[in-house]
Amino acid sequence: MAKLPKPSKALSSKPTIPTRRALPLHKQTPRTQSHTEPSSRITNPTPQEAWKKVWSARPKLSDVQRLSDEELRSAQHQAKLRRWRQWPMFGVGLVAFGMGMYGVMLYASLTRDVDPKDLPQDLSDRFDKEAEGYDEKVDMSETLLFLTSKRKQLTKKAKGHVLEVAVGTGRNIPYYNTKQCATVTLLDSSGPMLAVAKRKWNDTHKEYFSRVFFKQQSAIEPIIPPYGAQDGYDTVIQTMGLCSTPEPVKLLQNIEASTKEDGQILLLEHGKSHYDWLNNMLDKSAPAHADEHGCWWNKDIGKIVEESGLEVVDIKRYNFGTTWWLELKPRKGIRQRLAETVVEVQPSTAHSDSPVTQKPWWSLWR
Repeated sequence: MAKLPKPSKALSSKPTIPTRRALPLHKQTPRTQSHTEPSSRITNPTPQEAWKKVWSARPKLSDVQRLSDEELRSAQHQAKLRRWRQWPMFGVGLVAFGMGMYGVMLYASLTRDVDPKDLPQDLSDRFDKEAEGYDEKVDMSETLLFLTSKRKQLTKKAKGHVLEVAVGTGRNIPYYNTKQCATVTLLDSSGPMLAVAKRKWNDTHKEYFSRVFFKQQSAIEPIIPPYGAQDGYDTVIQTMGLCSTPEPVKLLQNIEASTKEDGQILLLEHGKSHYDWLNNMLDKSAPAHADEHGCWWNKDIGKIVEESGLEVVDIKRYNFGTTWWLELKPRKGIRQRLAETVVEVQPSTAHSDSPVTQKPWWSLWR
């Protein structure tokens, strides 16, 4: 039988402890990866995921039925119940506080006697005084009436050359999709209100500032579209504007005259309700409300639109019918008829070949 060769003397007979590098790969202890993992793997949960986690952790009836009396009285179980109850209670308290404040303001308006004869026809000075604190003043009421989401939906429809009438402090500005707007013209008769809107636009859409125009004028006066929109605006928006103008029908007709024939006119207004009892409250409190805020909130919006002659595409009403969502469009051929009217009313001393007598007011820059 062959003998096995003896091991070499150069090799030590004592067992050696291999270093970390000498260990086989499958036996090496993995290094801590918390500092080496890319930061992209650490993601914050979305609001939907966070809500699902809270919902899954709620105490369930089946769990309570399986718990003993001692477990039900345990501090851990009671703490779990308190955590689950605090959010609904907080929400109910917030809604109750908001409704209480709104009720107090409504009661103050109803109990305050103001003679409509003592009010001036032009109440624009109210907006000049309230410009800086206007947003804080109306935030609560608009939140309770769910108007913020409606402003967002309405403004997202704006496209092409856009005109917003009675822009105020620019409460719709954050919701503009500037990628689908060629130009945006923001118009208001109040200089202080327009200054707030200008700051808000600069903070929200600074990169689009070169294609926005701010005009301080009444919407009852002729509105000249910017260069490139000689045929009129593609979209006209107005939110809560008919209530503050003494001539709402004339305002709508003036808007129609500055809109393209295939353009859209989008309105979000407040006015009369479906119900007589609520209309009686609005009528009684309207003078006091107008004296304080410059807004007559009891106007019949449907009648105003009907008298204006604009074509109705869609009407929706919310909040007992006091909130009006209207999608309108200009009448066919209205711009041509207006142009002919302008020609007919020119003074007899004007020359027949004058370009002013042959073109409407919105075409003077051509």
